[in-house]
Amino acid sequence: MQAAKMRDHLRDRMLEVTPEEFEVLCKMVLVRQLDTKSLQVTAFQHDEGVDIEGVIDEGIIRALLGVQVKRYTEGNSVSSPSIQKFRGALAQGDHQIGTYITSSSFTSPAVDSAETLQICLVDGEQLAAIMLESEIGVEQASHSGSYEIRSEFWQAFEEPVEDDQIPATEVPLADTIETLRLYLRAIEATDGSESEMHEYVNDQLGTEFTERHANMNAMAGWLLGFAHRETPTEVNGRSVQRWGLTRDGVRYLRFHEDNKTGRARDHLINSVRDVEIIQRMHRRLDSAGELTLDEVREMLDSETGISGASVERRASTVVKWLTLLPDVEERSDGRSKKFLRV
Repeated sequence: MQAAKMRDHLRDRMLEVTPEEFEVLCKMVLVRQLDTKSLQVTAFQHDEGVDIEGVIDEGIIRALLGVQVKRYTEGNSVSSPSIQKFRGALAQGDHQIGTYITSSSFTSPAVDSAETLQICLVDGEQLAAIMLESEIGVEQASHSGSYEIRSEFWQAFEEPVEDDQIPATEVPLADTIETLRLYLRAIEATDGSESEMHEYVNDQLGTEFTERHANMNAMAGWLLGFAHRETPTEVNGRSVQRWGLTRDGVRYLRFHEDNKTGRARDHLINSVRDVEIIQRMHRRLDSAGELTLDEVREMLDSETGISGASVERRASTVVKWLTLLPDVEERSDGRSKKFLRV
């Protein structure tokens, strides 16, 4: 695909993602363009007109960057009042640098306001051009001058899908809901990388987990729709996977912080119901009335991409999630367990 057509294609991709995913896309572009000490999507924590913030650290210059992101359709331009409001949000958050990014365009008064207020504007055409020039989400084919989509970059916007065989990544493996909640807090408090989450949970919360627990619980959060995963990026020669909270994830944490445990539990239950493996087991309960632990293991072995010892470990998590549903009850069955539809 030639450069002009690829720019148009990137513009189309921007409009295909949700407004929340567009914020994540812009964050991923910024991470690859800037030398940042930290950069995280913050719109899901508060509503102050700053969607992404990060520290620009160039050794002799250090400044707090604030970014506003709007995924607008063509013809729906950002106006001057929006720029003025963003300037107020920057001042409120003590941000020294401000950038406004949109998938569409800016009105002439908005451009004038931004110039006066020293706010950088990036419209959809410019964003596509930056991605093309820096080969973010695309790559240039050898010797031809044409471009191809880098599919692994866009995998960050894929969601769990229903299929005959459930991938291993879509079968939860998390110790407890309480532990999962600790890691969701760690995602919110850090840059969302495995090492930062691990350090936060162990050092600040006084617990002892290995680094693999960070990715394991983040994946569980992704299945519930509480976390989003970004495409890994290279930092100091190694690949780094980062996670961020979705609005549903932030809402779940806020319910707990505000002691609204009933609402938190309802929010969690609704999310658990949407997990494909839980839906399949619930349907089995609907038809058979009960399900033994051995039958749970058999389903995991036959209907998912896991096998061996992993079946046993994941079965433990799956039945914990299954029994969170108010219409499922666990009972002893000799030395084993069975699960009933009530």
